[in-house]
Amino acid sequence: MPWLVAAGHCVGVHDAAIHRVALPEDARAAACRGSFGNWLALVPMSPPPYQPFLLNPFTTARIQLPVWTEGTIIKIVVSSAPDSENCTVAAVVGSEFNNERRLGNVSVCRLRQKKEGSSSPWWCITKTFYLEDIVFFEGKLHAVDGAEQTYVFEDDELEEMRKWPLFHRDRVAPLSIHKRYYLTPCHGKLLMVSRSFGINRVPGGAYHTIGFKVSEVSEHSYGRIIPPPPVAVKKFDGHALFVGDACCRAFAITDEGSKIKEDQIFFSDDESNTSVVLGGGGTFQVVNHEGINCYRPLRLLQSYDLHTDCFRRYRQLRPTGQWQCVRVQRLLHRDALPPPPATDQWGAMLLLWEVMSSLGASRPLCYWSRMPSHVPNISVIPGNVIMSVTVIVYDQSWCFTQSWRSVQEAKQLAASEAVSFLRSRFRSVLDDSPWSGVPHCHSHVSEDEYEDDDEDENT
Repeated sequence: MPWLVAAGHCVGVHDAAIHRVALPEDARAAACRGSFGNWLALVPMSPPPYQPFLLNPFTTARIQLPVWTEGTIIKIVVSSAPDSENCTVAAVVGSEFNNERRLGNVSVCRLRQKKEGSSSPWWCITKTFYLEDIVFFEGKLHAVDGAEQTYVFEDDELEEMRKWPLFHRDRVAPLSIHKRYYLTPCHGKLLMVSRSFGINRVPGGAYHTIGFKVSEVSEHSYGRIIPPPPVAVKKFDGHALFVGDACCRAFAITDEGSKIKEDQIFFSDDESNTSVVLGGGGTFQVVNHEGINCYRPLRLLQSYDLHTDCFRRYRQLRPTGQWQCVRVQRLLHRDALPPPPATDQWGAMLLLWEVMSSLGASRPLCYWSRMPSHVPNISVIPGNVIMSVTVIVYDQSWCFTQSWRSVQEAKQLAASEAVSFLRSRFRSVLDDSPWSGVPHCHSHVSEDEYEDDDEDENT
């Protein structure tokens, strides 16, 4: 499992354990632009020319890359282990925002020549286009643009492109800042992860991640005009994905007690306008949108569950404690449930409002009084009040009725029964949540099937 890099130490994503890893001074002052195995790709923060380098933080082994002279390196990937023979390095260069879409090109270099000699310089294999991500998969360099078009480069093609770089297609990507695309190998497949951005449905929330979709890349060349439709992926075959601007990886899940679950996508520091770089051995390095390292404690981990369309936020409640889920939100792309009225929402009524909001409900609760003749299945003591509450979640509705001496007491009992029902009905969402301690009082209730009826909305 990877680690989160914080100020002066690392935090295990698996168990929140603290690990001390000392980095050289120049590495602490550099931006991390990639990671592979136990290696980090580091780029000096000074303007070019400069010399990027690869560093193994556990052994302090270092490999110098050719001098970089022009543009900004955004991401670095390698074809094989950096200390192996014939390793090829590829970099996303000069990425910027133009008309609300990322622009960049791809440059490559050879770490070691087949014949004796020094490393060759960088050369550009594409002209500037709407580039999203690159990755080596099965010995070939793959790239994806903002229109979900993939490009595949054979190793011998890289040499041919020294003189004739590939130019992007005439049909450019749609103008939007609402999506990002990532490429990552997973269990013998190449996956494309689509990350959607929008206004958080939580009142007062910022502009950040609201959904993910994953598809399997069908290999085809850049010359094909109409690519085959993507194949949707709903399972990761026992793996979890970690996504960040400078690196994406899939990890096999072997510990059932871990917070890291299969078929989930993990990311970090989403609301702070920062990018997260994943290290394979592993680490996260945090940089802001200007490429400057953020040396500050990082105690935030977030996940997205493909099965339930649910986001979770984890935090260490104590400096050396385990990860605790502090927020659960489902269907962030839908309208939000408004804040509860401050006058009468307390106790079980407030808890019901919070649980419904986390489940993605958008319609406020409705309480009303009833006559004894309308509820023949409830035994009512003379003089008591009968109150009902209607709960609507995912266009499904239920009504809960209770009787007690006062209106508020009857409302509280009805709300408590509703919370218990929802806890049983949506176990996969609420098991790992701030409300996981609510007892299952409706064991006969079948769990919701979480059918993907919102697929068109989450695009």
